[in-house]
This record gives sequence, structure tokens and C-alpha cells, in this order.
Amino acid sequence: MFKSVDISQRKLYRLIREDKIVWVLYLDIVKFQEVEFRYGYKTCRLILDEIEREISQTMKKQRKHYLYSHFESRGGDDFVVYFIPGKTIPWNITEVSEYWIKPLEERFNRRIRKLVNEKISLRSGIAQCLNEPGRSPDYLLYAAVKEAFLLNKSEPDPNFFARRREIAKVIDEPDQHLKSAFQPIIDSGSGEVFGFEALARLPESKCFNNIADLFPFAEKIGQLYPIETICRRQAIAAFPAIAQDNERLFLNINPLVLIDPEFASGHTRKLLSERGLTPSDVVLEITERSAIEDYATFRDALDHYRNQGYLIALDDVGAGYSSLQSVAELHPDFLKIDRSLIKGVNADPIKWALLETFVTFSKRIGCRIIAEGVETTEEMRTVVQLGVDYIQGYFVARPSLQRGEINPDITGILNPKHRLKTLEQNSVLSMVEPLPLFTTHTLVNEVETYFREHPHQWLVGITEDSRVVGVMQRDKLFAALGTRYGVTLYLERTVSILMDTNPLIVEDTTPLEVVSSIAMQRSGSQIYDGIIVANQRKPIGMVSVANLIKTMAERQIQIARGANPLTGLPGNLRIDQEIRLYLDRKITFGLIYVDLNKFKYYNDRYGFQQGDEAIKMLSEVLVNASENFSEDTFVGHIGGDDFITISSPSNLERLAVDILKHFNESSQLITGTEHLSVALAGLVINAADQAWTPLLVSERAAQIKKEVKAMGGNSYLLR
Repeated sequence: MFKSVDISQRKLYRLIREDKIVWVLYLDIVKFQEVEFRYGYKTCRLILDEIEREISQTMKKQRKHYLYSHFESRGGDDFVVYFIPGKTIPWNITEVSEYWIKPLEERFNRRIRKLVNEKISLRSGIAQCLNEPGRSPDYLLYAAVKEAFLLNKSEPDPNFFARRREIAKVIDEPDQHLKSAFQPIIDSGSGEVFGFEALARLPESKCFNNIADLFPFAEKIGQLYPIETICRRQAIAAFPAIAQDNERLFLNINPLVLIDPEFASGHTRKLLSERGLTPSDVVLEITERSAIEDYATFRDALDHYRNQGYLIALDDVGAGYSSLQSVAELHPDFLKIDRSLIKGVNADPIKWALLETFVTFSKRIGCRIIAEGVETTEEMRTVVQLGVDYIQGYFVARPSLQRGEINPDITGILNPKHRLKTLEQNSVLSMVEPLPLFTTHTLVNEVETYFREHPHQWLVGITEDSRVVGVMQRDKLFAALGTRYGVTLYLERTVSILMDTNPLIVEDTTPLEVVSSIAMQRSGSQIYDGIIVANQRKPIGMVSVANLIKTMAERQIQIARGANPLTGLPGNLRIDQEIRLYLDRKITFGLIYVDLNKFKYYNDRYGFQQGDEAIKMLSEVLVNASENFSEDTFVGHIGGDDFITISSPSNLERLAVDILKHFNESSQLITGTEHLSVALAGLVINAADQAWTPLLVSERAAQIKKEVKAMGGNSYLLR
């Protein structure tokens, strides 16, 4: 038996070397385990014997059509059949299923009627083995068997061979058949283009209607590496004509490709260099993360590319089970939130909460959020309000072979006064919830059905020409329908007959304190009605009075907790929030770290009470100095004798000089003035330069503080 197989294999190898075509057919029985469960092992063994006999007899009867044929069992219900077609064969490879497998299946089922009382179906996958220079016949045959196996286990593809020919053309003539389109990614703070995602396009394709089908198919036939390599080359070659200064190129990379010898050997860096680019201009966008089996090894590979200067993005975050594990294991620079979470986020409380969580989470780990697939005004407005860093999608611009125009409508949405502000800045947008909308032509029964299907929804908006003209409260609707003739009177009428035409509507820029005050001044019957948040009467969302009261109470508690009890100045929580506010908006700011020199010695010598007096004196100096420059200058008390001021970079040196002047004057009025001096460590933070975090700012300020304290006396050092 083994000798026979060995001889057959050697003969196949010889024929391949002679440039003969080999068809490889992989067969198995559909749901064979279920058949075995129903009929038992012995019956299934007889079924397998019968299928072997039928394959053998079929090949003998058709010998004249083949130069050579052979089949083998792969164990269980798996069989591999090899054909070398002759000139007289009456079908081509695409017709094997119709003219060879189906008749075989019919004859086989007639054979086993005495064994089972159901039809047994065969599943097939067929591949073609061709001689290739530099490849051994055993490798080529193994690859063909593997391809046939994968096709056997996947869904039937009537375009398989046509698609394979198209991929061969792309590999042979990439410039003619494959183009790179570019979709811009904009900075949500400035509206400027941050970078472009390169997207492959097959302009003349007849088989790949969706470009997303290209890469899974290329992987299926073992051509993923060359296809991704070509896409990468084309993108890098075309990018300089598209990009302007400091704009980054986002390249989609399958995890399997990161071990591609061409990619690892520095060929990509060479190609970048030829186009005047560096790895720091490129963001590697990791796709298909389910292919990652060993995160430790893959993370090592990523670190190798990071060390060269590449940035890393995770694509499709939120779309699959592997998202959170990938974030935890791979430490990306960017998270690209999948379109499935962005679609309809403005009206879906769950998606709203998830995106808000991702934004908060990203700030904690020092990476940036890209909202992918933003297609509508409402989605755009919502992702901006929730604080994502960058935005990509059809609403911004469609992919284009040239540098396309950015949608001018985004300018108004990105206006800073319309953006989500932090809690400390009292913006009502910080607590907006989605507001379901109906038009004035909607029937009452539709709204009633909606409320019954959404038991936790208590308010809907009513619009006319996209503007809010009223609201419908859940309890008031059911109260009206619950009257004696309510159903008869209202159910088939339009909702305008019952809606509240005078709801409280506030602009999205209204401070929380103002909203709270207005809401509490309403009449007793309306005091707990929902509040509509709009932009020029166009609805953005709603706020419940219960949440408003809760938020205001939490704010007061938060402020009380964050204040230093000795000086009354904002403490570490508020300082952290203030720094984050500047960093999140990419605003350049100046910071001065203030510290008393040798304060422990002073405290030990003159006592804690006198030490507290010195700290309060310093806090008053800082507050007075800051008020001389700008209302926006922030003063915080880190703790002990450590303070911080935040101001405009242009004011930083003058502020430092003024602090030293006032400190020198005020310190003369307290005991032990000869032992008191202050050190000021100043630095300017350009938030656009690197991925700053409050921790990095603190560490940098501490380094400068160490230098200035070594100088002694009242001194300052600005970096």
C-alpha cells in the first residue's frame, strides 16, 4: 500500500516537472459526524468503503480522459483525487462539480440505499497545481492540496477561478490593475487633516465588487503576502502627491504580514526613504486581530517596528471579542472605533455610553481615539461632543485617488463653543442623553407602541422641518389614553394633538448652572419635565431633571473634595482635569511648578503653625500675581509647599518675575524670613508635539524643579 502511494506521488512529481497541469479535488461527506451518530460506526465504515469503490470505478471508466489519475484516503471521510486532464476531457476545471461530482454522488447514493434511508451529500474543493520555477513539485502539490482543503471547508464560490485570475493579473501588472485611494482623517479640535488611510481599489474588477473580499480570498489561495505588499508599495508611492506637511499615512497591515520577510527586512523603510518619508510618518493599522495566536510574540514584533518610529493603530475596535484583549496586550497609539458603534450613536444610549467609555479610557492609557465611518451630521456632532480625537468617514470626505475636498459643513460642528466641555466648565453637553425623534405627522399609536417597546424611555421629541416644536412625555401620553374615551379620541390622530408645545429648550452652550436655575423656575406641573438641548432649535439630545440635580450635587461635592483645606485652592483632582483640558484640545500652555526651598527645615525650626502661615502667604502671592495677568490663569495647590500655575506661554516669564517680586515683599512680614526662598520651575507644553499626559507633564516639571532648587535662593528656570 505505502509503496503504491509512494510510486503514485513520484509519478505526479515527474509530471509536474514536465509542466503538466494537475487538478486536485478534495472530497468529504457533509455532516458525517451526524450520520455516524444516527447509524453507528459499522454502518459508516461500510459507507466509506462504498464511496472508495465508486471513486475507483469512476476513474477507471474515465481513464481515456486523463493522462494520469490517482486518489487517496486522508482518514475518516476525507479523500483527495488527482487528475491530469487529457485533450479529450469533456469539461474544464470549473465544471468538475457539475459533470464529475454530482453524477458520482448519485451513483454512490444508489449503492448505499440498503444501508441508510437518506441522501448523503458530498462537499468538494478543487485547486490547480502548475509548475513554477524555483519551487519543488512536492511543495507545489502540498500547496494545491491545502488550497483544495480550504475551499472544501468554505462556502462555495462560483467566481473562484475568475477571482484567482484577477489576483494573478494584479500581481503581474500592479500599476495597471490596482490603485490606492486615500480617505482623510481630521483632527476634531482644529479640523485640519491629520492623515490619510490608504485603501486599495481595483477599478476594472469584475469579480471583487467589494474590496473587502480581496484580502480574505488572497489569504485563502496563499497570496496574501504579495497582495498586501503591492498595496503597501502603491500607497507609499502615491502618498507624497496627496499629503502635505506632517500628515501621516495609515497602512492596513494583517498581523500575519508583520512576519513577511520583505516587510521585516527593511524593504518598506527603503521605499519610504525613496519617497522622502520616514517610519514616523506611518501608522500601521492592525486588522484581522483574530489571526493573532501568540500575543507575546506579536507584541515583540510590534515593539521592533515601534523602535523604528512607526506608530500603531488598532482597527475595528468594538467590533469583535478580541478588541479589549488587543488593547491590553498591544498598547496601541490609536484606537479606531468601528463603524458598527458609530452608526446611529446619536440616538442609541448604549452606543453613546460605549463610545463615551472608550474616550475616557483612552485618556487614561495615553492613546487617541479615531471615530471611523462617520456618515451623518448627527453622528459627526455626537462624536465631537463626546470628545474623540480624530474623525474619518463619508461625512468628512470620501476616499479619492486625489486629495479630496473636506466637507465645509464640519466647520460649524467643530466650532469650540459647540464641543463637549469638561464638567468643570459647566457645559450642559456633558450630560446629554439621546433623544428619540418623531415628526408632527406621526400617529399617536406609533409613539404609544414605541414607549411600550422601550419601557425605560420617558420622553420623545417632536420635529417639523428638522426643528423641535414639541415633546411627548410618556406618563402624560398614557394618562391621556387611559381616560374613558382616550383611545378612541387620540390613537389614530397625529401626535401634535397631544404633544407639549412649550417644552424647556436650551442651547448646547448653556452652562449647567443656568440650565438648573431655569428648570427650577418652571411651574410645579412642569418642574420635573425633561429638558431639550438643541443647536439653533435643531435637537441634540435631552437632559432629565433628576440627572441634572444629581450632577449639580456631585459637582459641589467634587469641588469641596478637590479643594485644599488650608488654602482653599483647587487640589490635585482639579489640577489634573485642568491639564487634561489643555492637552485634549491640543492647546499650547505654560506651567510653573512652585516650591519653597528647605521648607522642612523651616517647619521643624519654627513649628507647624508658622509653616502653615508661610504656605498661606505663598498661596496669596500666587493668586494675586495671577490676577494681574489674566482671568484664565489657573492656580492649584498640589499639597504641602508645592503649587502650580497654568497660564499663556507669552505670560510665563513675566508671571515668574512678578511671583518672585511679591514673594520677596510678603515674606518680610513673617517670622524667619531669612530662611524662606522659593523655586519656580517653568515649562511650555506644546500638546501637538507628542502624546502628553498629566503624568508626563508632572515628571518633566519635577526634573526642572530639581535643577532650579539646586540654584538656591529666590530663582526661576524656564524651559
